[in-house]
Amino acid sequence: MDRGWRAWSVVVGSVLIQTFAFAPTEFIFGVFEQEYLLIFPGASPPSIALIGTIGTSTTYLVGFLSAVMSDRWGYRITSCAGTGLMTLALILASFSKQLWQLYLSQGLLFGIGASLVYFAAVSAPSHWFGKRRGLAMGIAASGSGLGGFFLAPLTQYLVDRVGVYWTLRVLALYSLVVCGGASMLMFERDKQARLLRQIQLDARNNTTSLFRIPQFTKEFTFALLIASQFFLSMAYLTPIYFMELYGTYIGLSKQTGAAINGWFNGASFAARILSGLLADLVATDIVLLICIWVNMLSILVLWTFSQGFPIYLTFAIVYGTSFSGTSTVTPVMIANYYGPEQLSSVLGIVYGCSCVALYSGSFISGHLLDMKTPHPKYMPVIMYSGGMFGAAALCATAWVAIMRRRKANMIIDRQTT
Repeated sequence: MDRGWRAWSVVVGSVLIQTFAFAPTEFIFGVFEQEYLLIFPGASPPSIALIGTIGTSTTYLVGFLSAVMSDRWGYRITSCAGTGLMTLALILASFSKQLWQLYLSQGLLFGIGASLVYFAAVSAPSHWFGKRRGLAMGIAASGSGLGGFFLAPLTQYLVDRVGVYWTLRVLALYSLVVCGGASMLMFERDKQARLLRQIQLDARNNTTSLFRIPQFTKEFTFALLIASQFFLSMAYLTPIYFMELYGTYIGLSKQTGAAINGWFNGASFAARILSGLLADLVATDIVLLICIWVNMLSILVLWTFSQGFPIYLTFAIVYGTSFSGTSTVTPVMIANYYGPEQLSSVLGIVYGCSCVALYSGSFISGHLLDMKTPHPKYMPVIMYSGGMFGAAALCATAWVAIMRRRKANMIIDRQTT
């Protein structure tokens, strides 16, 4: 545990995969969104944003499939299968001539592939690390921030010179080479233990079915965890999807908007490593609560008053830092509470239950922002997003309080027996 070239190779592979898994549907989607509005002039911003929403929500919804595939065949095979689907999806998207074709390719098919690679990449390091689990998973999660940091300006550069369709083909090549190579680094720490665990579960349930209902799903605390992630998913994509459009709204150039997006992803990169390190040094749940409450305040305060470049850049950095801390620490905390062997299953269920929130959240925020009016108003979108983060913070606080009390009671019981 915590050392060896195989352990750190898994971390490197996870970093490389996470540079890309959410990029075309989240962290660089703002670049595509502006181009698609020009290619499809009759389409509304909500209908364009639906491409990314379908991709992200599908990634979360199919998480349970990634979990059962990883349990049956291991992280490497699961990740290789996802890489193939992502590559195919982007190639098909590069030949799309109608909006519904992008829904199916860059949205649905890419989301399925991204789910297979993402849940494998986010879960694998937890098996190789104990004391430094937070740092290892933080470094692994930094891949998404690192990818967004250099992929956002690179994507804008490619779009300006070769067009959006050839940009999609270049990204398909990136997927095949980088994610395919990273998948081969997904070493398995104890294959025999995984196979034995599957045999025991099959015997206990008297079935060889891939799909089982875990016992922990019947607990109230698990419902609170799902509720927190649900409210979070209702809002967290809103600032990301509208980041560059809002920059244009307050008078910034397209290039400046892309630069702010790059700083957002750069802050995300640094925050994932820092939050993982703090999770090893300080209580993991406390780090989570700090990040999620700062999420809410950054939206309600900084975004509300972002009428120029300095404050808007500050908002992008603070939001990128706090949200990335939230998304990084959550898997670490789940691995600590439920065990690394159940991490992919818990994440698959929690994120899968949030896919409806992703759909509805993007739909609501898109319709709150009526771009057809001469002067669209962002304040309803900001208030909605901040309110959802507030609800998520309250649920997360309740979950942490109950789990801390339960842990304290367990310690007392051990001491008295």
